[in-house]
Amino acid sequence: MKKILKFLIPKFILRMKNKFIASRTRKEFLNKSQKDIFKMIYSKKMWAGEKEKKYKFYSGLGSHSEELTNKYIIELRNFLQSFPKKPNVVDLGCGDFAIGSKIRDKCDRYYGIDIVDELIEENKKKFRNLSVEFLSLDITNDQLPSADICTVRLVLQHMSNESIHKFIKNINNKYKFLIVTEHFPSPEKFVPNINKPSGSDTRFYDNSAVDLNAPPFNLKIIDMKDLCECSSDLIEGSLKTKILQLSI
Repeated sequence: MKKILKFLIPKFILRMKNKFIASRTRKEFLNKSQKDIFKMIYSKKMWAGEKEKKYKFYSGLGSHSEELTNKYIIELRNFLQSFPKKPNVVDLGCGDFAIGSKIRDKCDRYYGIDIVDELIEENKKKFRNLSVEFLSLDITNDQLPSADICTVRLVLQHMSNESIHKFIKNINNKYKFLIVTEHFPSPEKFVPNINKPSGSDTRFYDNSAVDLNAPPFNLKIIDMKDLCECSSDLIEGSLKTKILQLSI
Protein backbone atom coordinates (compact mmCIF):
# COMPACT_ATOMS: atom_id res chain seq x y z
CA MET A 1 0.00 0.00 0.00
CA LYS A 2 2.81 2.42 0.88
CA LYS A 3 4.50 1.71 -2.44
CA ILE A 4 1.27 2.40 -4.26
CA LEU A 5 0.76 5.67 -2.40
CA LYS A 6 4.36 6.69 -3.00
CA PHE A 7 3.82 6.11 -6.71
CA LEU A 8 0.43 7.84 -6.92
CA ILE A 9 0.85 10.91 -4.73
CA PRO A 10 3.56 12.64 -6.77
CA LYS A 11 1.51 12.17 -9.97
CA PHE A 12 -1.60 13.46 -8.21
CA ILE A 13 0.25 16.51 -6.93
CA LEU A 14 1.73 17.13 -10.37
CA ARG A 15 -1.70 16.90 -11.97
CA MET A 16 -3.19 19.34 -9.44
CA LYS A 17 -0.30 21.73 -10.03
CA ASN A 18 -0.69 21.57 -13.80
CA LYS A 19 -4.46 22.02 -13.61
CA PHE A 20 -3.94 25.07 -11.38
CA ILE A 21 -1.39 26.54 -13.80
CA ALA A 22 -3.73 25.86 -16.74
CA SER A 23 -6.62 27.56 -14.95
CA ARG A 24 -4.47 30.60 -14.17
CA THR A 25 -3.01 30.94 -17.66
CA ARG A 26 -6.40 30.56 -19.32
CA LYS A 27 -7.40 33.87 -17.75
CA GLU A 28 -4.50 35.57 -19.54
CA PHE A 29 -5.93 34.63 -22.92
CA LEU A 30 -9.52 35.72 -22.38
CA ASN A 31 -10.93 37.90 -25.19
CA LYS A 32 -7.72 37.65 -27.22
CA SER A 33 -7.47 36.68 -30.88
CA GLN A 34 -5.71 33.49 -32.03
CA LYS A 35 -2.79 35.59 -33.27
CA ASP A 36 -2.42 37.45 -29.97
CA ILE A 37 -2.68 34.21 -27.96
CA PHE A 38 0.13 32.42 -29.77
CA LYS A 39 2.26 35.54 -29.99
CA MET A 40 2.01 35.79 -26.20
CA ILE A 41 2.89 32.10 -25.75
CA TYR A 42 6.10 32.50 -27.73
CA SER A 43 7.06 35.92 -26.34
CA LYS A 44 6.62 34.67 -22.75
CA LYS A 45 8.31 31.33 -23.63
CA MET A 46 5.45 29.39 -22.06
CA TRP A 47 6.50 26.11 -23.66
CA ALA A 48 10.16 26.46 -22.67
CA GLY A 49 11.89 25.11 -19.57
CA GLU A 50 14.66 27.07 -17.88
CA LYS A 51 17.32 25.58 -20.18
CA GLU A 52 15.33 26.41 -23.30
CA LYS A 53 14.55 30.05 -22.49
CA LYS A 54 17.83 31.06 -24.15
CA TYR A 55 16.22 30.34 -27.55
CA LYS A 56 14.37 33.12 -29.32
CA PHE A 57 11.54 30.71 -30.21
CA TYR A 58 10.93 27.26 -28.71
CA SER A 59 7.99 25.00 -29.56
CA GLY A 60 8.25 22.61 -26.61
CA LEU A 61 9.25 19.02 -25.81
CA GLY A 62 6.95 17.64 -28.48
CA SER A 63 9.18 19.25 -31.08
CA HIS A 64 12.57 18.62 -29.48
CA SER A 65 12.68 15.53 -27.26
CA GLU A 66 14.31 12.69 -29.23
CA GLU A 67 12.07 10.16 -27.48
CA LEU A 68 9.00 12.05 -28.65
CA THR A 69 10.17 12.93 -32.17
CA ASN A 70 12.61 10.34 -33.58
CA LYS A 71 10.06 7.60 -34.26
CA TYR A 72 7.65 10.13 -35.73
CA ILE A 73 10.29 11.52 -38.08
CA ILE A 74 11.35 8.03 -39.24
CA GLU A 75 7.77 6.87 -39.88
CA LEU A 76 6.74 10.11 -41.56
CA ARG A 77 9.77 9.99 -43.85
CA ASN A 78 8.83 6.40 -44.76
CA PHE A 79 5.27 7.48 -45.54
CA LEU A 80 6.46 10.37 -47.73
CA GLN A 81 8.79 8.02 -49.59
CA SER A 82 5.89 5.67 -50.38
CA PHE A 83 4.53 8.08 -53.01
CA PRO A 84 5.52 7.62 -56.67
CA LYS A 85 6.88 11.17 -56.66
CA LYS A 86 7.69 13.57 -53.86
CA PRO A 87 4.44 15.03 -52.45
CA ASN A 88 3.68 18.66 -51.73
CA VAL A 89 3.25 19.21 -47.99
CA VAL A 90 1.60 21.90 -45.87
CA ASP A 91 2.88 21.99 -42.27
CA LEU A 92 0.20 23.74 -40.20
CA GLY A 93 1.54 25.16 -36.95
CA CYS A 94 5.13 24.58 -38.05
CA GLY A 95 6.48 26.33 -34.93
CA ASP A 96 10.25 26.60 -34.72
CA PHE A 97 10.54 24.05 -37.57
CA ALA A 98 12.64 21.60 -35.56
CA ILE A 99 10.70 18.67 -37.06
CA GLY A 100 9.84 20.06 -40.49
CA SER A 101 13.52 20.61 -41.21
CA LYS A 102 14.10 16.85 -40.81
CA ILE A 103 11.53 15.78 -43.41
CA ARG A 104 11.93 18.60 -45.94
CA ASP A 105 14.11 16.55 -48.30
CA LYS A 106 11.34 13.97 -48.81
CA CYS A 107 8.90 16.58 -50.12
CA ASP A 108 8.52 18.60 -53.30
CA ARG A 109 7.00 21.95 -52.36
CA TYR A 110 6.87 22.55 -48.63
CA TYR A 111 4.82 25.22 -46.87
CA GLY A 112 5.51 26.09 -43.24
CA ILE A 113 2.49 27.84 -41.75
CA ASP A 114 2.25 29.58 -38.38
CA ILE A 115 0.20 32.44 -37.00
CA VAL A 116 3.08 34.26 -35.26
CA ASP A 117 4.63 36.77 -37.68
CA GLU A 118 7.94 37.10 -35.82
CA LEU A 119 8.38 33.32 -35.71
CA ILE A 120 7.80 33.04 -39.46
CA GLU A 121 10.34 35.78 -40.16
CA GLU A 122 12.89 33.99 -37.96
CA ASN A 123 12.26 30.71 -39.80
CA LYS A 124 12.76 32.42 -43.16
CA LYS A 125 16.22 33.50 -42.07
CA LYS A 126 17.21 30.38 -40.16
CA PHE A 127 16.09 27.89 -42.84
CA ARG A 128 16.63 29.98 -45.97
CA ASN A 129 18.65 27.17 -47.60
CA LEU A 130 15.81 24.60 -47.37
CA SER A 131 13.50 26.11 -50.03
CA VAL A 132 10.52 26.32 -47.70
CA GLU A 133 7.66 28.75 -48.29
CA PHE A 134 7.03 30.11 -44.79
CA LEU A 135 3.71 31.93 -44.46
CA SER A 136 2.07 33.71 -41.55
CA LEU A 137 -1.55 32.54 -41.66
CA ASP A 138 -4.43 31.73 -39.31
CA ILE A 139 -5.30 28.08 -40.03
CA THR A 140 -8.91 28.67 -38.95
CA ASN A 141 -9.71 31.54 -41.33
CA ASP A 142 -7.04 32.34 -43.91
CA GLN A 143 -6.83 30.70 -47.31
CA LEU A 144 -4.29 27.88 -47.09
CA PRO A 145 -2.02 26.57 -49.86
CA SER A 146 -3.12 23.45 -51.70
CA ALA A 147 -0.99 20.31 -51.34
CA ASP A 148 -1.13 16.52 -51.25
CA ILE A 149 -0.55 16.22 -47.51
CA CYS A 150 -1.32 18.40 -44.52
CA THR A 151 0.42 17.82 -41.17
CA VAL A 152 -0.81 19.28 -37.89
CA ARG A 153 1.31 18.19 -34.94
CA LEU A 154 0.35 19.10 -31.36
CA VAL A 155 -1.54 22.16 -32.55
CA LEU A 156 -5.25 21.36 -32.23
CA GLN A 157 -4.75 20.46 -28.56
CA HIS A 158 -4.22 24.16 -27.85
CA MET A 159 -7.37 25.28 -29.66
CA SER A 160 -10.98 25.59 -28.56
CA ASN A 161 -13.62 23.35 -30.13
CA GLU A 162 -15.02 26.38 -31.94
CA SER A 163 -11.61 27.06 -33.52
CA ILE A 164 -11.20 23.38 -34.45
CA HIS A 165 -14.58 23.45 -36.21
CA LYS A 166 -13.35 26.45 -38.22
CA PHE A 167 -10.09 24.63 -38.99
CA ILE A 168 -11.98 21.58 -40.33
CA LYS A 169 -14.14 23.80 -42.53
CA ASN A 170 -11.04 25.64 -43.77
CA ILE A 171 -9.22 22.49 -44.92
CA ASN A 172 -12.29 20.93 -46.52
CA ASN A 173 -11.55 19.53 -50.01
CA LYS A 174 -7.93 20.75 -49.92
CA TYR A 175 -5.81 17.74 -48.93
CA LYS A 176 -5.83 14.04 -49.69
CA PHE A 177 -4.12 13.17 -46.40
CA LEU A 178 -4.28 14.85 -43.00
CA ILE A 179 -1.62 13.70 -40.53
CA VAL A 180 -2.62 14.58 -36.96
CA THR A 181 -0.58 14.21 -33.77
CA GLU A 182 -2.20 14.64 -30.35
CA HIS A 183 -1.20 14.06 -26.71
CA PHE A 184 -3.43 11.31 -25.31
CA PRO A 185 -3.96 10.32 -21.67
CA SER A 186 -4.35 6.68 -20.62
CA PRO A 187 -7.47 5.17 -22.21
CA GLU A 188 -9.24 4.19 -18.97
CA LYS A 189 -10.82 7.59 -18.32
CA PHE A 190 -10.41 9.11 -21.76
CA VAL A 191 -13.19 11.40 -22.99
CA PRO A 192 -12.60 12.91 -26.45
CA ASN A 193 -12.86 16.60 -27.27
CA ILE A 194 -13.64 18.20 -23.94
CA ASN A 195 -13.88 21.89 -24.76
CA LYS A 196 -11.34 24.46 -23.56
CA PRO A 197 -10.44 28.01 -24.48
CA SER A 198 -7.56 28.45 -26.93
CA GLY A 199 -4.26 28.86 -25.11
CA SER A 200 -0.94 27.36 -24.07
CA ASP A 201 -2.45 24.43 -22.12
CA THR A 202 -4.11 21.28 -23.48
CA ARG A 203 -6.99 18.95 -22.65
CA PHE A 204 -4.64 16.32 -21.20
CA TYR A 205 -5.26 17.03 -17.51
CA ASP A 206 -8.99 16.84 -18.18
CA ASN A 207 -8.34 13.25 -19.37
CA SER A 208 -9.09 14.38 -22.90
CA ALA A 209 -7.51 14.94 -26.30
CA VAL A 210 -8.65 15.97 -29.76
CA ASP A 211 -10.15 13.15 -31.84
CA LEU A 212 -11.43 14.54 -35.13
CA ASN A 213 -13.46 11.40 -35.83
CA ALA A 214 -15.48 11.73 -32.61
CA PRO A 215 -18.31 14.17 -31.72
CA PRO A 216 -18.65 17.09 -32.00
CA PHE A 217 -16.34 17.11 -35.06
CA ASN A 218 -17.20 13.82 -36.84
CA LEU A 219 -14.71 14.47 -39.62
CA LYS A 220 -15.64 12.51 -42.75
CA ILE A 221 -12.76 10.29 -43.85
CA ILE A 222 -12.16 7.53 -46.39
CA ASP A 223 -9.63 5.68 -44.28
CA MET A 224 -7.50 6.02 -41.15
CA LYS A 225 -4.18 4.44 -40.19
CA ASP A 226 -1.88 4.72 -37.19
CA LEU A 227 1.49 6.20 -38.11
CA CYS A 228 3.18 5.87 -34.71
CA GLU A 229 2.92 6.31 -30.95
CA CYS A 230 5.69 7.96 -28.90
CA SER A 231 6.12 7.98 -25.14
CA SER A 232 8.75 9.18 -22.70
CA ASP A 233 9.46 9.51 -18.99
CA LEU A 234 9.26 13.25 -19.61
CA ILE A 235 5.48 13.15 -20.08
CA GLU A 236 2.43 11.23 -18.95
CA GLY A 237 0.40 9.51 -21.65
CA SER A 238 1.69 9.33 -25.20
CA LEU A 239 1.78 11.19 -28.50
CA LYS A 240 -0.33 9.40 -31.11
CA THR A 241 -0.16 10.17 -34.81
CA LYS A 242 -2.84 9.12 -37.29
CA ILE A 243 -3.02 9.38 -41.06
CA LEU A 244 -6.51 10.38 -42.18
CA GLN A 245 -7.38 9.96 -45.84
CA LEU A 246 -9.86 12.65 -46.80
CA SER A 247 -12.30 12.93 -49.67
CA ILE A 248 -11.41 15.73 -52.09
